[in-house]
Amino acid sequence: MNVLIIYGTTEGQTRKISEWMATHIRRRGYQAELHDSAAPAFDLDLEAYDAFIIAASVHQECHQETVVNFVSAHLEVLDARPSAFISVSLSSVLEGGGMEAQKYVDRLVTMTGWKPRMTLRLGGALRFTEYDYFQQQIVKFIVMKRSAAASKESDHEFTDWNALASFVAKFLQAAV
Repeated sequence: MNVLIIYGTTEGQTRKISEWMATHIRRRGYQAELHDSAAPAFDLDLEAYDAFIIAASVHQECHQETVVNFVSAHLEVLDARPSAFISVSLSSVLEGGGMEAQKYVDRLVTMTGWKPRMTLRLGGALRFTEYDYFQQQIVKFIVMKRSAAASKESDHEFTDWNALASFVAKFLQAAV
């Protein structure tokens, strides 16, 4: 089986997640290829793939426009073959954020008309060491009330790698 992983990332955590998935899939004996949704895809032949995993992070309450555009442009093939969606956001892991995180998934699915067979809401990361002063203040304001990690002003990864491994295993099993 040949799996294409399309990702959209702003600060790099979704790329890290996608690279981890590709390695994990290859270790299970399958082929996996990565493609950044922001890179031109002129020579990308979707017919060469048996299954698709789309991963996108949430910023300012929306997934990357490049991911939305990719899904919209390739809806027919995504719906015809096994496909899954991973939404990466801090809302997924913050107390009381589950409904908010699901709202982002629902919005993408509604906007595009896509029907992924599986979805996963996954925590992202805070990269305080990479933020400018104003970004730090915004993150602290938004996150501090719901997580102690923001008060430390250090980088913090919220990704649940075990949940991701389980999700990928279930997806591969269903896709074969």
